[in-house]
Amino acid sequence: SYSLKATFSSSSRSSMADSIPVLPRRDAETRLPGIFSRDSKSNYILDFEWIVNKDITLRQRLLDTLRFFFLGSFFDFLRATFVLYGRSIPATIYDARAFEAEEGLSKAGFFEKHGFVILDHPVDNMEASDWEASDRDVNKLLKAYNNRTVDGGKAYQAIMHDFRNGDTPVKKKYAGSVESLLRSLIPRAKKIMPPARGIRRFPTLNPNKGPAKQVHNDYGLVFKEVIERNPFFDFEAQAAEYEETEADEYMLVNLWRPVRPMSEDKPNRSFPLCFMDSSTLDKNDFVTIDSRSLGFATSLRENPKQKFYYYPDMTINEVVVFKQFHQMQKEETARMPVFHTAFKDPAADETTEGRYSFEYRVSLLC
Repeated sequence: SYSLKATFSSSSRSSMADSIPVLPRRDAETRLPGIFSRDSKSNYILDFEWIVNKDITLRQRLLDTLRFFFLGSFFDFLRATFVLYGRSIPATIYDARAFEAEEGLSKAGFFEKHGFVILDHPVDNMEASDWEASDRDVNKLLKAYNNRTVDGGKAYQAIMHDFRNGDTPVKKKYAGSVESLLRSLIPRAKKIMPPARGIRRFPTLNPNKGPAKQVHNDYGLVFKEVIERNPFFDFEAQAAEYEETEADEYMLVNLWRPVRPMSEDKPNRSFPLCFMDSSTLDKNDFVTIDSRSLGFATSLRENPKQKFYYYPDMTINEVVVFKQFHQMQKEETARMPVFHTAFKDPAADETTEGRYSFEYRVSLLC
């Protein structure tokens, strides 16, 4: 059910594109997982407070359990679980390298227009063990978050402090070069805030650590909700600085890359990441998965206008920068983000290495 299209990009799109060599184009015919049908609801409530909230009485827990099973949440859970883990739709994932060449824009111009771009960024000083040592323990974070009423939030605050300021290889060896890279891509940035940790993914049966195989974006369009409802990122402190400095923009970008122990001379064809062109996204395409105290994420309704792209054969010397949240000071809602997912590359074969990758979320004030 997977196939590969090999065509060639035209070099006659513009005078600028004429100077770029013709690139072999590798569009992929595949299936995209985790997209809701067009007639789906815009909000699904997965209320697990009766399980995770330790600060409620036994009577309240029993009442919440009954509400979950008989007042809609259970059916929302079944529907959302089916879509996120069982539903997929046929799609063409277009070659972003060829798309960049055809557009003829600068890297900064392409990023501003479409929300993502690939950059050369060798990091010879980062070994496989460095990426592993800089990984976040999300399960530990969630446990501490749900125990806030027990310890007053001390464990959670300690974890979040380590996320931002920990003495990790990423903080010592990677953050500085990332800051320089982002200043060249987004020169209007006044302050760049790289954390000490990111998320490392690798070949495993654990769905929390393997490639994320559902089309998603982690944040919605309303900054206040993002601040109040996301336990994984220190939005509250950054929003306060955003207001105090009277910056024009707050932006959160994700830097995604294959990493060691993958071979330097072999391209990644194991579940590469694809990115939706944010200019093809409409606010009515959003579906909110609301997990109450565990935060919320945004999924997607299918829409024929949506277009997805990927960078074939990425190496450990490249990184994709894409927007996850972008708030302008005088606008009520955020700009369109870049939805993304891992997908099965039709070019993968028995020689393909398993994917090791690292995602690094960095905030900017502009």
